[in-house]
Amino acid sequence: MSQSIPVIELAGTAYERGLCHGRAMKDAIADFVASIAAVHTANNAFLRAEHQSLTNFCLRNLGFLENFSRDLVEEMRGIADGAGLPFAEILHLNCFLELEDLRAPGLGGRALPDALWGCTTINVMADAAADARPCLAQTYDMEKYYEKYLCLLRITPDKGPRALAVSFAGILGLNGVNSAGVGLVINKVAATDARPGVIYPFIARKALAAERIGDALGAVIFSPRATGITYQLSGAGVAFCAETSATGYDLLPIHGSRAHTNHYLSERMRTFETPGWLSHGGSMVRTQVAQAFLDSRHGRLDPEAVKELTRNHVNHPRCICAHGFPGEDEKTAFHTVFAVVMDPAAGWLDLCGGNPCENPYRRFELSGPAA
Repeated sequence: MSQSIPVIELAGTAYERGLCHGRAMKDAIADFVASIAAVHTANNAFLRAEHQSLTNFCLRNLGFLENFSRDLVEEMRGIADGAGLPFAEILHLNCFLELEDLRAPGLGGRALPDALWGCTTINVMADAAADARPCLAQTYDMEKYYEKYLCLLRITPDKGPRALAVSFAGILGLNGVNSAGVGLVINKVAATDARPGVIYPFIARKALAAERIGDALGAVIFSPRATGITYQLSGAGVAFCAETSATGYDLLPIHGSRAHTNHYLSERMRTFETPGWLSHGGSMVRTQVAQAFLDSRHGRLDPEAVKELTRNHVNHPRCICAHGFPGEDEKTAFHTVFAVVMDPAAGWLDLCGGNPCENPYRRFELSGPAA
């Protein structure tokens, strides 16, 4: 990604924050809204999804979202007004990961594109770190199409902690850190109990609005979720890897560090995994490669070592630093659209747009402009 990553300053009430976001990213949001349905169609010929039908499907989540966080619904309304678009279109964008569950349900890997894979997350606790400073990291792997919408939100709410949230234009947030020392990253897992409910960007933002790590964890595991996501959290010297489906969760043990990819590791949670939704073993390779790297450097892990891991190419191109296949269209080619390494206690994140083997990381801080 050669262009700079837009940094959007959001302040004030929920609606005011959304309005700033919508105005600042108006052109990108309009392009995103106009083209997103084609991505879902390209990845699932069985679905024959049309834009309006997908938008109507996403509206089924709205009542759950209003009960979960009226502020975040108001922020989406502000985004819509700022971008000059209907509210339903912004809700549609924010349901982008939940719509993965519509890709040929019941057929899984027998129908999904062979290129499909996903993110790698890393959670390092103090006892595994070189300087006793915990860190979190993620390679965020989606269709390359999404990369052009990358942005960073610096959020100063009218109450509660400030936050840095990596996002796509029009979306509330994907992962990040807050001024209370809480950090969050995620992996998508396709669960059989997907349903209307609370969508992932709402859960991520509510966790990043928490004053305490326990409240952030509560937002993740006690919400009426719409889908399966694994959330890795860190703060106040503790860390969690919460594998969730829509109706269940399990907390994986972390012995100094934990790597996670796109399949359930908990025996209990495997019962929720959509059979065959992964058409290859790339997720299993990434988990093993990443965990072996972390274990071999226990006590010596720092942000630079973690960045080295984000550039790993074992099982290329279905690797931690994902590249897609040569000549593949951006609507189906899975790439690392961004990578992030964060220090929640210090309040900064290092963000790389695109593949970290090709592009530099740049530091952003809660307290001010990029270093």
